[in-house]
Amino acid sequence: MDNKIINAISEYAKLFGSKGYIESGYIAVRESDGIAITVAKADLNNIGENDVVFVNDKNIESFEGNFRAAAVILFCAIRQDKMSEAAAIVDSDAILKYSSKRKPLQPVMDNVAKLLGVTVKCASKNVAAEIVTALSGYRNACLMPDAGAVIKARSLKELIEAVNVLDKACMAELLAEDKGGTQHLNPLNALIEQVVYKFTTRSEYTGKPEAQDAEKSQSVENAAGAAEVEKADTAASGENGSQSENESENSDSAQEGENQDVTQSAQNISGENDGNGGLEIVRKVTLESGKLAALACPRYVSAVAAIGKPMTVTAEYKDRLGEEINCLPSRMILSDKAFGKALELAGETKVCFIAQHGVIVMGDSEQELNDAIALTEEACKAYFA
Repeated sequence: MDNKIINAISEYAKLFGSKGYIESGYIAVRESDGIAITVAKADLNNIGENDVVFVNDKNIESFEGNFRAAAVILFCAIRQDKMSEAAAIVDSDAILKYSSKRKPLQPVMDNVAKLLGVTVKCASKNVAAEIVTALSGYRNACLMPDAGAVIKARSLKELIEAVNVLDKACMAELLAEDKGGTQHLNPLNALIEQVVYKFTTRSEYTGKPEAQDAEKSQSVENAAGAAEVEKADTAASGENGSQSENESENSDSAQEGENQDVTQSAQNISGENDGNGGLEIVRKVTLESGKLAALACPRYVSAVAAIGKPMTVTAEYKDRLGEEINCLPSRMILSDKAFGKALELAGETKVCFIAQHGVIVMGDSEQELNDAIALTEEACKAYFA
């Protein structure tokens, strides 16, 4: 097996392990006519050549037990989608707990729609046929009843971000149960988020060129029809999506594209490599006044943004953040134009949420921005305590 593949899996396996995304799951990447997959109970911090095996449709029957079942699932998940180069079975605490509910996860944040799809369905059984069905359409993830989730992506780099997004979305749903629940993107908006991300943006995760114009056009053309199916699925599951926004403004934003937004988000891999200590800063801008502004979406902030309402600040943080932190209405796609309008709405407010996107902070320096994000994350955690 190619040492480059083993080294790549080893590099990302450490990140999966350190973040608690995999306890007894597996990581796989496409390799010629099959997949390279980690073995059962592999030490994610020390993946070597004996910890990765090659599996294809010719030798898959020679494996046994849970490993064989996992290999079949990941082999089918990757082979099903020509754009997928990596997949994993993940079981973080939040993902595992939400999977026990045996119900779909609707997009509660913009990145859920971009990276995971219009919905994250829950397979009826933990078998390959059911999981492949749940992954069909505009979906890159599915929940496994009481067993976590399967996620596919265009690269290992995109995969780790997709798992991070799913983990935060599951946590948001769990935390919001006692706070009135979350607001969901409606199916059409979720589909547009994914189509814009997948087909009109150069992937910073893969380094591959943009899709051909014909492919982009066809994908966008199919979006409306697919959304109608998603609306039916949503209604049938009893999960009604909602999103407060100006539709004409959203249409302008979608046409404008969001190369910059995706590029900045792609460089922030789970908050590990952005130089901001895991604050998960999506973008930064310098305002005409000379002040700095940033949008960030760390874990507990994401949960509040998913609820989409102003947050009452707990007593210990009121002297620094005030009685309440306002929440701006969601904007479907945060292009430069839409983000600029959000900043206008924020006005002189140093900290405010934007529904389904995160928290906007303003300050005079990088350190002031970072401190504000960290403080808001602490206040959000206290809000759910």
